[in-house]
Amino acid sequence: MKNFDPKYNDIPKTEIHCHLEGAIRTQTIIDVAREYNLNLPAYEVAELDKHVKVLDQMRDLQAVLKAFDIFQNSITSPAVVERIAWELFEDSARQNIKLFEVRFSPDWAFHGHNLDWDESLEGILRAKERAEKQFDMAIGLIAITSRGMGADSCIRTVDWAIRNRQHIHAVDLADGELLYPMGDFVKPILKAKDAGLKVTIHSGEDTPASAVWDTVHAFQPDRIGHGIHSIEDMKVVDLLRERGITLEVNPWSNYLTNSVPAIEAHPLKKLFDLGVRVTINSDDPEVLETNVNNEYRIAREILGMSMDEIAVCNRFAFEASFIESAAKQKIWDKYFTPAS
Repeated sequence: MKNFDPKYNDIPKTEIHCHLEGAIRTQTIIDVAREYNLNLPAYEVAELDKHVKVLDQMRDLQAVLKAFDIFQNSITSPAVVERIAWELFEDSARQNIKLFEVRFSPDWAFHGHNLDWDESLEGILRAKERAEKQFDMAIGLIAITSRGMGADSCIRTVDWAIRNRQHIHAVDLADGELLYPMGDFVKPILKAKDAGLKVTIHSGEDTPASAVWDTVHAFQPDRIGHGIHSIEDMKVVDLLRERGITLEVNPWSNYLTNSVPAIEAHPLKKLFDLGVRVTINSDDPEVLETNVNNEYRIAREILGMSMDEIAVCNRFAFEASFIESAAKQKIWDKYFTPAS
C-alpha cells in the first residue's frame, strides 16, 4: 500500500506518530541476520515479507504486535540502530516529510541483545544530525515506555529520558491498553511531565472512549496516540476540544488492527469535523506496508477529506509537535507557509 503518487508525494508533510521498531526495511533485516548469524524463516525479501508484513486485517491489536518479534531480534548493535534510524529518515524524506517525530522503546528494542541505551541513542542522534542536514528536515525523538514491560521498566525509561532530555523531547506510554491498565504507570509519567518532558499516551485505539477520558484525567497528556474511539462519546470529544489535545491518528493501522471494522468506517474526518485536532500518520510503515502518502490517499479518496483539510491536519501537527520551537518554526516557514 505504499504510495508515491505525485499528488500526495509532492506535498510537504508532517508526521508525529511513527515507531522506529516498526520501520525496519526487510532487506536490512536480512543483511543484519547474515552479519550476526540470526535465524530467519526466509532470506529473500519477497519470502520474508510474508512473515514480517501485516497486509490483511488481523483479529486484534495483540495479533499485530506479535508480528514485531523478527523486527526486535534484528536490533543487534548500536551501529544497526543507527542504520535503521538513517533508513527511516531517508524513507521519510523520500515522501517529502519535513517535520518528523520518531518514537522508540529503549527497554523493548534494546534488551533482546543487551544493548547499551546511551550508545544506541548516540547512533540515532548521528543519523538524526545527518538527516537534518542532508534532507533539510526537523526531527524529534520520543522515548516509549511499554506497558507490557512492567512498572519497573517504566520507571527506568522515564529516568533515562529525563537524563537525556536535551535529546529526548517526550515520553509515550504504549503497548496493549486492554491488557495493562494505567494505574502502575501514572506516577512515573507524571514525573517525566514535572521534569519538563512532553507526554503522549496510546489510548482509545482498541479501547472505548471511556479509556481516553480516564487517560486525559490521569496523565494530563499533551497528545493522545490514536484516540479514535473518542468518537463514541461526545463528552470525550468535548474534553479533547476544550483541552486542545491533539490526536495522532493512523488510519490504515487502525484498520489492520481491527480497531475499526472497515477502512470506510474510520472516524478521522468525523473527528475533524467535530473540531478535534487530528493529525495523519503511518504508525509502523514497514510492518504495515504503508506510508504517509498512503494515509493521505485514504483520508482524501476514502474518507472524503479535502486537501485543504489535510493541510489543516499538518498545521495541527506542527502546533502540537514536541520539536524545539525555533527548529520547527524554521521548517514550517520554509515549506508550509504559502508565499505572500
